[in-house]
Amino acid sequence: MYFSKHNERITYSNHYSGLLEVMGKGVLCREDAEVLEESGTGWTDHYDILSITEGITGIGEGYLEAFPKIGCLIMSRTVVSCTVSPELIKRMRKRKMLIRGEYDTFAESFAKENGLDFLHSDIHIADDDIEAAHEHDIITLRFHTDGSADIHYNCFTPGSSASSYGGGEYANKLPKDFYVGCTIEAFAAFFNERVREQILSNDAVRRFLESANRRYGKK
Repeated sequence: MYFSKHNERITYSNHYSGLLEVMGKGVLCREDAEVLEESGTGWTDHYDILSITEGITGIGEGYLEAFPKIGCLIMSRTVVSCTVSPELIKRMRKRKMLIRGEYDTFAESFAKENGLDFLHSDIHIADDDIEAAHEHDIITLRFHTDGSADIHYNCFTPGSSASSYGGGEYANKLPKDFYVGCTIEAFAAFFNERVREQILSNDAVRRFLESANRRYGKK
């Protein structure tokens, strides 16, 4: 976890996968990329995926320049502006940067207007607590650049000794155009009853299914 020197409301959650999540409120500025735990700008070189989470409403001038190794930019639906220079756009195109976000949001229009590829962001579907097995599963709908999708399960179980953890992860592939004609009720029916209420109240899943079907109907 990193904390911005400039704005105490801006924090960074780092992941070993190369993902860096930015959390906070308002519009990000160039100075927000300076953090208390590191000096200089080299700390950002460890990450190739930058996720702007919900609550942040915009990306100000100079902010993205602090992340020269980013190959994928994820924008939450609360992001409604991003100021970039023509030079930065050229570098983004050269790096073939991928923009991710929800359909019909600023992220998608930003990608289209600047000639960048767009892919719907992954959706956290539900958390499944299996008490009999002392297991906790994080279930995610994932989208891939080749057009495929799957349901990913990240499973956490007690390990063989105190304070250790076991588990694993696996994914179930989805058929092409799995969303066609699929309501959120039908989607939820594919999962265990333990998580159906979570899915039925999941607005991100509902928005995806509705948007995807509207697009399919226009083909």
